[in-house]
Amino acid sequence: MEFLRNKTILLLISFLFVGIASIRPASVTRSDWPSYSNDPGAMRYANLNQINRTNVSSLTPAWIFHTTVMNPSTSFESQPIVVNNTMYVTSPHGHVFALDPSSGALKWTFNPDIPPLSDLAVCCGQTNRGVAVGDGKVFVGQLDASLVALDANSGKVLWKVKVDDYHRHWTETMAPLFVNGKVIIGASGGEFQLRGHVSAYDSATGKLVWRFYTVPGPGQKGNDTWAGNSWRRGGATVWTTPAVDPHLGLLYITTSNAAPDLNGSARAGNNLFTASVVALDVNTGAYKWHFQEVHHDLWDYDATQPVHLFTATKNGQQVPALAHANKNGNYFILDRRDGTPIFDVTETKVPTDPDWQHPSPTQPMPATDPLIPQSVETPVLGVTPADFWTPPQEQTLLIQPGFESGPEYAPSAFSPRTKYAYINAGGYDPWTIRSSPTLFNSLGSSGNGNIKGVQGFGLLDAVDTTTGKIVWKIQTPEKLVSAVTVAGDLVFFGEGNGTFNAVDAKSGTKLWSFKSTEPGVGGANGNSAAYVVNGREFIVMGFGGNARERGDGATSPVGDALIAFSLPTSNNEPAVVTASPKQVDTGAIPPSNLIPPATSAPPGATVVTLNTHDLIFKPNRFTVKAGQKVAVHILNSGDSDMNFAVQLPNGTFGLKSEVKAGTDAFFVFTAPSRPGEFKFFNPDSPVRFFGKDGTIHVTS
Repeated sequence: MEFLRNKTILLLISFLFVGIASIRPASVTRSDWPSYSNDPGAMRYANLNQINRTNVSSLTPAWIFHTTVMNPSTSFESQPIVVNNTMYVTSPHGHVFALDPSSGALKWTFNPDIPPLSDLAVCCGQTNRGVAVGDGKVFVGQLDASLVALDANSGKVLWKVKVDDYHRHWTETMAPLFVNGKVIIGASGGEFQLRGHVSAYDSATGKLVWRFYTVPGPGQKGNDTWAGNSWRRGGATVWTTPAVDPHLGLLYITTSNAAPDLNGSARAGNNLFTASVVALDVNTGAYKWHFQEVHHDLWDYDATQPVHLFTATKNGQQVPALAHANKNGNYFILDRRDGTPIFDVTETKVPTDPDWQHPSPTQPMPATDPLIPQSVETPVLGVTPADFWTPPQEQTLLIQPGFESGPEYAPSAFSPRTKYAYINAGGYDPWTIRSSPTLFNSLGSSGNGNIKGVQGFGLLDAVDTTTGKIVWKIQTPEKLVSAVTVAGDLVFFGEGNGTFNAVDAKSGTKLWSFKSTEPGVGGANGNSAAYVVNGREFIVMGFGGNARERGDGATSPVGDALIAFSLPTSNNEPAVVTASPKQVDTGAIPPSNLIPPATSAPPGATVVTLNTHDLIFKPNRFTVKAGQKVAVHILNSGDSDMNFAVQLPNGTFGLKSEVKAGTDAFFVFTAPSRPGEFKFFNPDSPVRFFGKDGTIHVTS
């Protein structure tokens, strides 16, 4: 009976998100935001009207919640979930906070039990994207690649399972999905040449129900698109939340890039199911169909932004549609029953040199408008610009879209009222790329997005899904990496500089902006939600910034604030609530152990020269005598900034600031007084988890 009841509810929800959702509501006393993108089809649309075009300019903070979990490596990307008069939100380290959604008052806190973060292969910022709620439980993934079920009323741990082994460099950052008594979750780790998968766990027991490998093995469909045994480490990880059509019984996942990232020399073939949308049977995990957006990906063009489902019109017929924005700026609209394009997709000839990359001779180009520029608009002195789809090679090239130029993790939105999709498209952000068959790092590449002389910008695009054309766009000073939410006739989105905006859904006219200089209120790079409690509508947003963006030189201040906005009442002072969770051990080098880089070696020191490029040090082993003063001369001839640290018996010591690309610096330390083997490494690079730590051999 429980299964039938859940299925009936989901069928009703499915009917709502494809049909009745466009009806403007009467007075609403309560409206939840029950899952990652609100509805099963991930439209991120709330059918609300209390906050509207005429009064949104009066929007003001109603309450502010501080997680107190933040550092330069954190990204606050959690999606607030509102169910049964409780809001659930996570910290970047996986704490779960249960709040009163009308006041921000704290009900309970879950403190994660995980190893020090320095022991975990967290690639691109410490983050957690939220929870799933169902069956009286709250489900949260942890950075140690585990999945935990909590009692929704108390936060008590009910069960915990290992999704994969963090010792093998797996992590967990995505928000799970609850459907049909199952918890759906993927895992992160493609940077370390792992084989991607998505799994379903029984919500009552934590028992594995099914697992689908996104890189097919021998005898499975698509294995012949991988040369030799390259499928064993092919990537295609699933690290963003899927969507589901309960009526069709289909789950829609999106997959990441192939691995190694920009080096295709050992993985000839189209490399299914990387950079793809894949439809699975939600109850069994069985493959149903796929659509690959990038063949033999050589550019880190993940297909990771979640899809959104809606009803499209084709030849006068209503068609169940799925749309998805790729990181390269292409936007595909498909029939979600079988993956057939609703708007034509043409296999287009593309550059195919160098041949050692085994590039695909064609790539799929949709008839819909591109979301971002797909060529270098302004040349950069000393760097050769390359055409779209040019394979990485030994020569450093400037390419747009680059690694991180287009739509990424943050979900876009769709409005049944306008039939527009609202896509946080990233923007204009060219990157340099380079690769060779022998590149020695986990990515098989070298890339840099912080290029002098490049004036980038961000884009929010409104695409008319009836025509495939962009009807309006908003340009921002820097690329957009926050989620988009539609509430009635309003579209909400944030910027890394801390600005949170509301625009008219039909015209794109900006109607309201908020920016705070209060402590703890960082970049508006999080996920927003719209809900109603006791007849009062709220818009909630996370202001914590994005580590990846600030690492590339963008404006994205660190913060820990979750702010709920509403129309003003008689008391306009927002309640401020500050949590006191047990902080996770980051394993970071203590500030007292950070040493300023020297410009020369001190007298009497033994000088050891290390060349660094492509995120590694050469040589990766050197010998010194016990008790000797050592000056490590770091020559950075690569494209990326590098840090340096040593692990000694009395602690770990590192540089206080990075060695910039094209410069050099000295790191001075005293060798241990006893012989032994000790490590040196780049503490800022995930590549160190790929077995690339260096060794200091200390002799007597």
